[in-house]
Amino acid sequence: MSDIVIAPPMVPEVVRDAGGNAYLRHALGTASAVGFEGALALAIASAPTGVVITDPNLPDCPIVFTNPAFLKITGYPPEEVLGRNCRFLQGPGTDPAATHLLRRAIAEARPVTVELINYRRDRKRFINELRCSPVFDADGKLLAFVGIQHDVTARVRAEREAVKARAAAERANREKSDFLAFMSHEIRTPMHGVMGTLSLLLDTNLDAEQRAYAETSRRCGQLLLATVNELLDLSRIEAGRLKIGSEPFNLVDPVREVLDLVAPAATEKGISLSASLDHRLPARAIGDVQRLQQVLLNLVDNAVKFTNRGTVEIRMAALPDGRLGVAVTDTGMGIPPKLRARLFTRFVQAEGPPLRQQGGSGLGLSICKRLVSLMGGQIAVDSTPGKGSTFFFDLPLVPVPASGAPPSRLTPAVDAILPAVPLANGRILLAEDGRVNQLVAAAILRKAGYTVDLARDGAEAVAAAESAEYDVVLMDVRLPVMDGLAATQAIRQLPGIHGRVPILAMTASAMPGDAEACIAAGMDGYLAKPLDRGQMISAVEDVLNARPRRPRAAIPLPEPGNVAPLLDRETLEELRSAVGPGRLPRLIQIFVEETRARLARIIAANNAQHIEDEAHTLKAAAGTFGATALRDAAAALEMACRKGDAPARLTILDSLASLVDRTMNSFPAQPLTRTG
Repeated sequence: MSDIVIAPPMVPEVVRDAGGNAYLRHALGTASAVGFEGALALAIASAPTGVVITDPNLPDCPIVFTNPAFLKITGYPPEEVLGRNCRFLQGPGTDPAATHLLRRAIAEARPVTVELINYRRDRKRFINELRCSPVFDADGKLLAFVGIQHDVTARVRAEREAVKARAAAERANREKSDFLAFMSHEIRTPMHGVMGTLSLLLDTNLDAEQRAYAETSRRCGQLLLATVNELLDLSRIEAGRLKIGSEPFNLVDPVREVLDLVAPAATEKGISLSASLDHRLPARAIGDVQRLQQVLLNLVDNAVKFTNRGTVEIRMAALPDGRLGVAVTDTGMGIPPKLRARLFTRFVQAEGPPLRQQGGSGLGLSICKRLVSLMGGQIAVDSTPGKGSTFFFDLPLVPVPASGAPPSRLTPAVDAILPAVPLANGRILLAEDGRVNQLVAAAILRKAGYTVDLARDGAEAVAAAESAEYDVVLMDVRLPVMDGLAATQAIRQLPGIHGRVPILAMTASAMPGDAEACIAAGMDGYLAKPLDRGQMISAVEDVLNARPRRPRAAIPLPEPGNVAPLLDRETLEELRSAVGPGRLPRLIQIFVEETRARLARIIAANNAQHIEDEAHTLKAAAGTFGATALRDAAAALEMACRKGDAPARLTILDSLASLVDRTMNSFPAQPLTRTG
């Protein structure tokens, strides 16, 4: 480095005072001029801080004074320090910007503090925190610079280690959040099939035992989904990604929603469920209604879960300090003192048979505490074993002016009946690559009166949207070939009504920004998997009600006939084993419906590419269901279209309708049973 210039000692003779301070003999006058003598000299000598004085009136501003602490820090004897410029302590790694700042301050005779990489006599590095100040006489003449020096190596090293540790922790937290987001998608995808299939199953004629099994399975699925959601919430909170909203809302809405959601469980146990609201509260307030409802639902659901008889009540009050006070009180089994002390710690669950059997992830109350804290409040619990518990929390209350007062008492809605879903007879394109999810979503939509076409990747979805008019497109975000976002953007480039078709996203991802990405791509809505029938139909109806609907005729369902040689019985038997007992007839029905619809599209198509695409899909579906002859015919049709062999294509098309009829009639009306 250009700064590393070692100046030879100006005068080799060095003197020490009684305290061990070292001076250049010829500079004693300078030292005396700045008053370093007597008690002051002894004080400086005993200071643990390194002190040096340099004389700017001598060539190269040499060191003319040093105390013992400086010699100890650097490891040099005074003979090798006095008479030299301080730069001799510099070396590789010394920050040029810091040295430039120091030189500039000296040139301008002003104080400065810098951190420098310096080297001891044994060439070991240390970090020197230097405070350099000018000293002037009564006439304003610059006499000297005083340098106060600290070895801050340990402190800087600790700070750097802390920064590294913090960065590593933040990286680990991000990786954990990304992992949970990925796992959420991977869990939600099969859960979509599980919950949808159970919903379909519960719509069929089941005996009491079968319905009990199905209801138990659905409840387990709901608990699993709730755990996934809790893990995601916890991850978002810890990663600082969960944002608290601030919008006006009706104070009664989250209370009524929680009462209606928990009412079935409370009614089953004979528990009285109600809410009371202070008349001094505003009817409307500003805050995050979704998170308030989440905390309330968790507390009320727990109260019902751990209460076998008596009451569960929500109470909202206006506190004297202008805050909202919320209490959830039950007459349940109570909480032991030992557990209360750590109740809001994550993964803590109740112990003992009567408590532990209620299950849960142990995350709910921990998340409640964090959500309440994020909203600016505190949460606590008071409980007496055997007599019940009260969970209470407070939140900032920002009233909407002149909004009135809420009702004083609420109870769950009585005999609330979901409206029947009207038969819309609309045409829907379902872009979904998972076979189970295709089955579930298509079955739900067809039961509601819709005609459903399938696309197994984004490119198929774009081609289908271009070739036909649909009322709605349900688009999975993660599709092969072309993902759902890219497919949506491509559809939006189509001319006319084809490019304006409403598109609803279906995705198992549930992280912040997913919904915004879908809307930015041109989608009209966002549905998170797993979806139950009500959510899906409601979303489709909302879209259809917002635009004129074209009535469409339903595709007739053929009557199954007897088993014929057109069917590969072994393949169908393997399918029966794969899907489980009882599901094959419904699968066959769906396959028949789709094949009839696909045949109609093939016959109506005036484009060889469209026929090839439909034939390719028909080939795969027919092979899955053991329709060997139809599979071979579809493969031949696909090849003829690909080669541009128009005569061969027309020949196959002439016989395809008859082959489809004979194949569909060859499927059994009842599930197959293995023989032999």
